[in-house]
Amino acid sequence: MYPRNQTLPNESYTHVFFRAHNRQFLFKKRQIKARLLYLWAKYKKKFGVKIYEFIIMDNHCHMKVKASCTMQLGNFMRVVNSQIARYINYILERDSQAIRERYKSPMIADFSYGLKVMQYIWLNRFKVNNSNPINDPFNSIAWRQNPELVRYFSKNTEDEELFRNLLDSDEDIYGKSAQKFTLDLLNAALGEIQEFDKTVFENSHTIGNSDYVLMRKKTLSAFRRENIP
Repeated sequence: MYPRNQTLPNESYTHVFFRAHNRQFLFKKRQIKARLLYLWAKYKKKFGVKIYEFIIMDNHCHMKVKASCTMQLGNFMRVVNSQIARYINYILERDSQAIRERYKSPMIADFSYGLKVMQYIWLNRFKVNNSNPINDPFNSIAWRQNPELVRYFSKNTEDEELFRNLLDSDEDIYGKSAQKFTLDLLNAALGEIQEFDKTVFENSHTIGNSDYVLMRKKTLSAFRRENIP
């Protein structure tokens, strides 16, 4: 789970993305997604990681983070992913590898490119089923626009404190109001969605919604049956 042959400058922004083993839909259950959010919130401070944006799809995840150093980011990913892997196996009653060993973490060195990364993260599920990112509890834009999600995911006051500090906001990026800034940036992305599709990480995105894949398979199967000579 450590990035190999890659060194990030201290306190650098990076786009982290990782997949379930063999691109299986192991994150599909809401309780598994919720557990991953909890682990991110629990360990981010310990390993000096700031989380700015995220999305949890059914088979992969994206995050925009700032890492204190490469080693600490590696430690954070190792601890969180090993724990979520065990949780996945427990919930799904399986005993096998759950998380792909390597995650990717390309550095974000340009301000405008960083904004594109944020938009790309928010629109992952939208590109699959046109769902509103603001209504997606496993999308950071929803957390920024709906502060009540903190209580929704909290079982006690300790959880509430963790979730309240899940997301970070650097003023030099988000300005005085992260809520307004992110909403404006999301609307800008939705307004240029046709042009936006090819601008960020063309090869890193994989369909991550299992229901959509199942629907597509059924549609293709029906089409083939109807067209059999």
